[in-house]
Amino acid sequence: MRNFVFLFVFFIITVSCNSQSKKTDFIYKKVNKKLIYRVNLEKEVNQIKFVDLKSYLPVNYVQNGTVDYTSCIQKGINENKFVRLPNFPILISEKGLTLKSNSIIYFNQKSKLILAVNSLPKYQILDLKNIENVKIYNPRLVGDRIKHKGTTGEWGMGINIISSSNISIYNPEITNCWGDGIYVSGISTKESESIFIKGGLLDNNRRNGISIISGKNINISNINISNTYGTLPMAGIDIEPNENGNTLEKINLNKITTFNNGDAGIAVILLNMIGKRQHVVDVNIDSHKDTYSKYALIMGGSKTGYKYPDDIKPLDGAVNIINSQWNDNSGKVSIAADFRYTAKYKFSNLKIKTAGKEDIKETESKTKKIREQGFIVN
Repeated sequence: MRNFVFLFVFFIITVSCNSQSKKTDFIYKKVNKKLIYRVNLEKEVNQIKFVDLKSYLPVNYVQNGTVDYTSCIQKGINENKFVRLPNFPILISEKGLTLKSNSIIYFNQKSKLILAVNSLPKYQILDLKNIENVKIYNPRLVGDRIKHKGTTGEWGMGINIISSSNISIYNPEITNCWGDGIYVSGISTKESESIFIKGGLLDNNRRNGISIISGKNINISNINISNTYGTLPMAGIDIEPNENGNTLEKINLNKITTFNNGDAGIAVILLNMIGKRQHVVDVNIDSHKDTYSKYALIMGGSKTGYKYPDDIKPLDGAVNIINSQWNDNSGKVSIAADFRYTAKYKFSNLKIKTAGKEDIKETESKTKKIREQGFIVN
């Protein structure tokens, strides 16, 4: 996935020639947490009888997140359906925690899972694999990217969702992961399905805020994703299948705010999905607001060549992009050179702002160039 930029040539719409010629180092920008949307869960939580996992900790436990209590917390999760994490930080080993079907995990106001520093190329703090009917309230997860001992890999995930269904995540706060804040995909013929993520902040993760590889009925809304930087794609949300067998059905992104991501606010890269099997793509991006990311949007197209081009079946369906607002991006949008086999991209009501003010001239210019590339613009 990280190598997609080497598979095809981008046509890049930029603010100016000067912005292309200058390379600048990434600078972390502080997020105003007062602007983060949070779902009010008080009424729902008060109706649930939770088991406090503090009761699974040893006598004389510490409350500063310096002692590994992975086995204790995992035992509590295994033995109970509805659990409440202790109201203080907990150190978790590189094994992470494995969740189970028909369960709820609730994070108190000061609850936090801190991943122990490791050298692994791949990990997951919370692992949801082949399970169903799970709710996670207010997860606060901290990865190890700042002190990570290894140099290889890009798959250290905060929440790893594989071939699971009916998963709801409210108000996640996931930071400093070696890979993605949240990763969604499937294995073999079983897709992840009915995934619901609302509210919260994903900040300073190394590869992507959220990766959507394959799935059905994935709904993400009112989330802020910022400062994603370290290894490509470096996107707030990266919709990028790995292979022809993957699926993108009813992928709905609503009121997504992306801020100061290294490469893209949102990237939709479909080239690996193109092949012998035909797919109908259904991706809807409504009211996306990006500020300061290099590109607000990256649109990936077809590969430059296929081994058996006569067997290739073009993707059907569409990527619908409506009510977007792009603010102070150096490149605005990056568009692949070849869209012969990919799904249609449709734009409606695009607005561009410069220095906080609506830039009608820039909006008209970029809209014109998008239309000239053959995309539908209303």
